[in-house]
Amino acid sequence: MRGSEAFCPAGISSFFEVCNLDSSGNPLTDPARIGARGGGFAIPRGAISRAIVRKSAETKIKIKINSKPAPEAQTTRSAIEQILKTQGITLEIAIDLKVACPIGAGFGTSAAGTLASCLAVSDAAGIPVTMNELGRITHVAEVVNRTGLGTAAALLTGGFALVTEPGAPGIGFVDRLLFPKNHSIICAYTGPISTRETLGTVDVAERLNAPAKRAMDAIRQNPGISTFLAETRQFGQEAGFETQIVTSLISTMISSGAIGATQNMIGEAVHGVANNRKVARIIKSVKKAFPAARVFATPIDNQGVRLLGK
Repeated sequence: MRGSEAFCPAGISSFFEVCNLDSSGNPLTDPARIGARGGGFAIPRGAISRAIVRKSAETKIKIKINSKPAPEAQTTRSAIEQILKTQGITLEIAIDLKVACPIGAGFGTSAAGTLASCLAVSDAAGIPVTMNELGRITHVAEVVNRTGLGTAAALLTGGFALVTEPGAPGIGFVDRLLFPKNHSIICAYTGPISTRETLGTVDVAERLNAPAKRAMDAIRQNPGISTFLAETRQFGQEAGFETQIVTSLISTMISSGAIGATQNMIGEAVHGVANNRKVARIIKSVKKAFPAARVFATPIDNQGVRLLGK
């Protein structure tokens, strides 16, 4: 029996463009090339995966999330199965995932949990694999299971990330923007939105891609935090995601001192950025206006996924 622990930051997605067609407009069939352009923030309220592996004549994988059995964690399961299949080995694996931020609310918990688990399993089992390969396997599992389109690549990088070309690590391209010193991200969550259902709708690309391209162009021309938050807010409105609650949350954050605020993709949740001196006031205002909301402040995570030890 061998074990290992790995950590992956959560990944707040602020906007995205669905990229599932080739240059001729034909549907892409390789899930490693399907993806998204977009951007967001890696935060340290992520996922810790503890993996225990044992020799076995057949592969058995048990996954718990926050101490509860998680048969719904198909993205994580399929990624681990792919690692073992590639190596031609079978193992009995127990995964214990601790997720510190809301699930199903645009915090990239599926990618974070899967990437941390793949790294922990690979380390515990002594599997020779690169970080890009783990990212590619996670990306493919996300696309196939419709739980994400591009978060894995950004979580390898960490920080304030802009995915400028779609696809798995080694195919797509991730740039990093400068996050202002002495500032924090304030998050407020009121409810989930199903990523699987949203990405499964027929017209999702038609609704999202024009405003996403506009936002990307504006951000690349002026890659600062104010532009990013304003353009991604407009994206959420144009894409039709912004609910009345989200509108009120954003207004509350901005009126209380945030530089700007925008909706998590995809969730009834909002993230804003503010100078540390104003964070307590913003949190107090949001909690007063939305007593049932889950509200927290966090720094940015600049390291990406990493091992914690055996």
